Amino acid sequence: MVSGSDGPTSRENELLWCCARVTPTDDMQNRIDELVQQPLDWAAVLKRSWWHRIRPLTFHHVDGKPSSTMPEDVRAAFVGFVEELAERNRRLSGVLSEVSTVFEDAQIRGLVFKGPTLAEDAYGDLTLRECGDLDLLIDQQDFDRVRHVLVESGFVSCWDSEDNNRQVFACEFERPGASLDVHWDLAPGWLNYQVHFDRLWDDGVPLSAKSSFLRKLRPEDSASVLCIHGTKHWWERLRWICDVAELVNSGRITDWDRVETTAIEARCHRSVSLGLYLAGNLLDAKLPVPVSRRLAATPGIRRLGAQVRNWLQYAESSKDRRRVQERFLFRMGVCERARDRIPQIIHYLFARPHGS
Repeated sequence: MVSGSDGPTSRENELLWCCARVTPTDDMQNRIDELVQQPLDWAAVLKRSWWHRIRPLTFHHVDGKPSSTMPEDVRAAFVGFVEELAERNRRLSGVLSEVSTVFEDAQIRGLVFKGPTLAEDAYGDLTLRECGDLDLLIDQQDFDRVRHVLVESGFVSCWDSEDNNRQVFACEFERPGASLDVHWDLAPGWLNYQVHFDRLWDDGVPLSAKSSFLRKLRPEDSASVLCIHGTKHWWERLRWICDVAELVNSGRITDWDRVETTAIEARCHRSVSLGLYLAGNLLDAKLPVPVSRRLAATPGIRRLGAQVRNWLQYAESSKDRRRVQERFLFRMGVCERARDRIPQIIHYLFARPHGS
């Protein structure tokens, strides 16, 4: 059970920690049963489950308890959100099939990550993961062609909007009922990750028998991509840790040596180590014993994990709790090499971001 200085400081937070998994252990399930019988700030549970993007999982585990203290209005709100999210996931799955056909016709290569594909592969249920959009990784030189075929399919590029707020590694496309993030990298360059599209593509898994140009990541590579994303965003949402934990629990990762070697090649080994450590330490992911031992012995990982746990307990207020010194030391701690710290030091000296 997660409690005390190593986790939530309230029953509401503890309940969310317990629910942030597809299959709780018997002890965790018993604790959920105990918690829902106690006086809880259910409005806070609802709000924080939204922040952590685990509303479907939370409701899945707390609904129908005979002695639950959940008020009917909160239950009705949960039901509405969960039904809406399930419909969104089904709609996104349909859009993904359409995009697959578009890429096939144009002979453009793309890699799918996160989204409804991860829900089905890792969670085993399209409705249990809260998905906001579709994410694709492409070769940067194909972006103009991708932009053209997506606009032809009814999407509007955010680069064509009035604010023209361009990311340096992705572009968002939208149309009614669907949002698509097209990436040619996974993070700003100053974070020093090395993502090689061709290698990921060559090792990718066909999305379907009908699709040869749209693939999903090999599970071992998916672990790296999920951990890059979580580390980039400070692991401030439980869903990002849950994604890693459920990918592990799904049994789809079969080559753990490959997880390590590919993470080293991508300069994200410490980010992957941290993500796996959090998945095992916070959410009881079923990591192989040798992997757990290696993680426990990795210098600095316990300290980084403790820092993430501290930020997590503040949920939507975590951004305001992350002091500049803490953020800086965290970024230095996940750097692979000493020279990788130089771009980050320059970034902090000149950009001085509040939440980066």
